[in-house]
Amino acid sequence: MTMKVPKQRVSVKIKTESAFINGTVHTMINGRLSDYIVSHVGTFIHVSDGEVSYLSDIKTDQNANIVKRDVVFVNVEKVEIIEYLEILSGV
Repeated sequence: MTMKVPKQRVSVKIKTESAFINGTVHTMINGRLSDYIVSHVGTFIHVSDGEVSYLSDIKTDQNANIVKRDVVFVNVEKVEIIEYLEILSGV
């Protein structure tokens, strides 16, 4: 028997010291994003459908330096800002 914890997909934008990452994180249903980040201090968070823009590669055309990845692992210690964009759905 397997227990499944219901989660929701949340679209976020994350800024680290070297990049901006747009993607999706899976949080507890009706949970706060700040609680999600605090619970992962000292580890990495999993961002799916990630679009990474490296700050060292910024050009006049913002879309020219976007790298798309199925999964991006972000060190929580390096997160400077995380912005909640929208709830996508429950899983």
